[in-house]
Amino acid sequence: MTEICLVRHGQTDWNFQEIIQGREDIPLNEVGKKQASQSAATLKLETWDVMISSPLSRAQETAQAIAGAVGIQSILLDERFVERNFGEASGKPIPTVRELIAEGNVEGMETDEEIVNRCFSALKDVAQTHEGKRIIIVAHSHAIKAILHAILPNEITFKTPLKNACISYVKVENGNWDVLRYNIAEHICV
Repeated sequence: MTEICLVRHGQTDWNFQEIIQGREDIPLNEVGKKQASQSAATLKLETWDVMISSPLSRAQETAQAIAGAVGIQSILLDERFVERNFGEASGKPIPTVRELIAEGNVEGMETDEEIVNRCFSALKDVAQTHEGKRIIIVAHSHAIKAILHAILPNEITFKTPLKNACISYVKVENGNWDVLRYNIAEHICV
């Protein structure tokens, strides 16, 4: 069995201001740094073998906080776990583009099918490469939703909320994927 913990990055100023951030490299704000530390404190109670992160700074900062707490020396960066390309919606207030995004009606936006294929394919590669290990992947809201949706398509959609710095667990055994828990955020106190 291979168990994978998916962690959403901590809060950024754009998250707080409800601005769409896709591939823009927005760092954690002070609240986000505290959230990353709180996720790190929770994950330190378990044993982990591998740490992977999206290369965007908000994910890397979160991964660094967790890696330090769990004793992992090296963080592998994987471009396939970057946030969705939101096309022309990037940088705009969420309330003004929410329905357009839900309808997939945004110029240049990565489709649901594209992000699901990209992220779930990456997850399968990681699970095969690190078979039998316990892995943490720090990524982004839509990247994590894409993975969870691939495993539980009738339960999890791109409208399913995921809090900043939340933790989700998935596992694969004999080619069968399962979501154990998702959007765990009881440890977040800020």
